[in-house]
Amino acid sequence: MDTQNTPIHLRLWNKDFWFLALANTMFTMTVYMQMVIVYQTLVSIGAKSYQTGAAVGLFALGLPLLGFFCSILVQRYRRNRVCIWAMLVMAACTLLPVSFSTYHHEAMTQMIMGVRIATGAFFGLAQMVLASTLVIDTCEARQRTEANYAAAWFGRFAMSLGPLMAILMMRSYGTVTTTWVSAGLTLAAIILLLMVSFPFRTPEDNVRLFSLDRFFLPGAWALFVNLLVVTVALGLLLAGQLANPLFFAVLMMGFLMALVAEKYVFVNAEMKCETVTGLILLIISILLLMSGLRTTSLFIVPMLIGLGIGLIGSRFLLIFIKLSHHSKRGTSQSSFFLAFEMGVAAGIGWGISMNDPLVGERLTNSNMHVLTIALILTVMALLVYVVFTHSWYLRHKSR
Repeated sequence: MDTQNTPIHLRLWNKDFWFLALANTMFTMTVYMQMVIVYQTLVSIGAKSYQTGAAVGLFALGLPLLGFFCSILVQRYRRNRVCIWAMLVMAACTLLPVSFSTYHHEAMTQMIMGVRIATGAFFGLAQMVLASTLVIDTCEARQRTEANYAAAWFGRFAMSLGPLMAILMMRSYGTVTTTWVSAGLTLAAIILLLMVSFPFRTPEDNVRLFSLDRFFLPGAWALFVNLLVVTVALGLLLAGQLANPLFFAVLMMGFLMALVAEKYVFVNAEMKCETVTGLILLIISILLLMSGLRTTSLFIVPMLIGLGIGLIGSRFLLIFIKLSHHSKRGTSQSSFFLAFEMGVAAGIGWGISMNDPLVGERLTNSNMHVLTIALILTVMALLVYVVFTHSWYLRHKSR
């Protein structure tokens, strides 16, 4: 049976790994806080919905821009320093919009769009170096699957913690303070990285300037596309929640339920079961949203979304790892990260461009369009996974 059970290595959870995991959480929280800050800032100045959606969604365009240079950077320079410098630039980019308040609305919107692309580019580089290199460097070979799994979960919780923190802080302290706090989280992540000691690695010879190494795994293209469709649908659902703290609090409870389910319900189940269950839960959550029931939408829907995405994300991550050869484990991590984060950002931007809030308000025609598209994408992702992707994976896996 092709199961996904991952052994637990207590020695993995040492001080260095905790620092890396918390650093991952903090600077990922910065990204999701910025989505809320940019969204609410542009709404407050009266920007059009398509401009606001573009400003938030262009982050997805920036994510892969520096990926081709990831390999040469970590070979030519100390890999932890590459990550730290990328995070420093990212923190600076998050602070820039504060200085745009004196500009005309149109100019301010355009400058924010440029900053969003740059933020995505340096976040992408930092995350690729962290996932493809630093996490792997600090643990033994037999612990690496668990390390990748755990680090991904810390980043996943940032998807709920970041927006929740940003929404509550903006209500109490305003945009400027919230922006500084978001940048401060990245600086705290840098401090944690500086406290970790990484082994020296001898640079490889003849490293090319442009490379797919540590960036994208071509052999996982089918999985990449399938996951991208799922996360675009997720982003469409999150688009209407960027002013709703309750949604993200309950979403985090759904993530916790997914962790419990993986440990006790799916511990020795076939990998196909967990992905299919997660996609069905997403479909049910969308149908409940379309029903327009306020209480159901406020509490049950975000719980189901968190549970579904937690199951899907964990299984897709492991499949990416199993598709790669041992030397390409880091590249598989970057491919998973790109599919997940690009899809979420693109979906949020797309949803904002068509939207009004989806939960807690009366559904409008534009809301129903967003939900219909999300439903179609999720059903399509389920059918493609069952009919094609899973069998394709079984034919191409390396482990």
